[in-house]
Amino acid sequence: MMPTQLSRFNAKKKYNDFKVLTRQLWLVLIISVCYLNPIHAYAVNEISNDTSRLSRQTQVMQRAKDMKNSIDGDKNNNASMRKISQISTSTATERNYELKTPVRDLKPPFPDGLNGGRLVTLPPSEHYNQNTNPSGNSFILPPRDIKVWVPAEYDKHPDMKFPVLYCHDGQNAVQDSSSWTGYSWRLAGALTRLAERQLLQTNELCAPPIVVLMPCAEENLAFVPRRHLEYGDISQTFAQSHADFVGLTLKPLIDSKFRTMPEKEHTAVIGTSLGGQASLHLLLRHPEVFGKAACMSPAFQPSILSSVASLPSSTLLDKTIYIDNGGDGDDVKVAFLDPFDHFSKEHWWNPGYWWLDSQLQPGIDAMMLALDLKGVQYEYNKIAGGRHNERAWALRIDKPLLALFGSAK
Repeated sequence: MMPTQLSRFNAKKKYNDFKVLTRQLWLVLIISVCYLNPIHAYAVNEISNDTSRLSRQTQVMQRAKDMKNSIDGDKNNNASMRKISQISTSTATERNYELKTPVRDLKPPFPDGLNGGRLVTLPPSEHYNQNTNPSGNSFILPPRDIKVWVPAEYDKHPDMKFPVLYCHDGQNAVQDSSSWTGYSWRLAGALTRLAERQLLQTNELCAPPIVVLMPCAEENLAFVPRRHLEYGDISQTFAQSHADFVGLTLKPLIDSKFRTMPEKEHTAVIGTSLGGQASLHLLLRHPEVFGKAACMSPAFQPSILSSVASLPSSTLLDKTIYIDNGGDGDDVKVAFLDPFDHFSKEHWWNPGYWWLDSQLQPGIDAMMLALDLKGVQYEYNKIAGGRHNERAWALRIDKPLLALFGSAK
């Protein structure tokens, strides 16, 4: 090759390399804009929330200083001291509670973890292995630990009783670290925030209920997940055995070990996906035990639809029923990819389940039609664009909790 041709060849190669590099830089820039903007917006929102919290804390501290100055001034006035001593204990308690517990934002995502409560572990020897009902077969229902979340108010008020919320897929409800997608529903965080605002119509304190965290079975039976059997078609033995275990064995145990309000109007159940179907199944199979059910993104199957359509109208007339789901709406479609679904420390590879809520919509529509024909009251929320996973349910967990335990405020 001649020197001139070689020079031109090198120049052209450098030019092509420059074009490739330029395209790569533009690609990196576009990806950064697409992904960092939401992160930046999220961070700005968190900073704004922190600022507002700091402002409220400053106001509370200033109020405390003003009260202290007022009391110091009154010490020089015996008449004022006598007046202060006549203040009722209840008023002083309210004032202390106001100072120690600033009201935090009622805005998801709620905080992860136990939020001041504690977990009590009930080993299988206390329930599954003591099950004398027809469901007491370890092949049908493999024994497993059941955990109970007890709110902080339970220990502070030893004479007070509490309603109970039974939770399907309990391992996914409270702590991110135990959830199979790396995100939990943030159930305890939502309950404590609602209680701070006295939005729970539970007891004299408006405290959170006791929550029984019932984990699903994790193993398979002949390549079929046991969860799909226990929470599945209500006409088959596994689902009926699960419902009988909860209603006839587990609930009496909980009522004997904890200070509960055992009446059905104070006993609720919640679940997501197939757990939503299992929750409604408990109302149908044991209406004398359970009075409320929340079904988030429920996977209603033909047997439960036909059961609701054929049951006596009186069975569900006194029940509280909440149903919601996400999926595509008229103007909002579920995004194929949400990067935040995959930022979890565990199971970051989960698929996000973006398609499922849209697929479940016909079953939900059929259930609402069956309830309408029976004259049964229920609450339904459509969250257009919502995905079918724990992170999506955490962003609206306060809605079913208010439906089950909310006050009329």
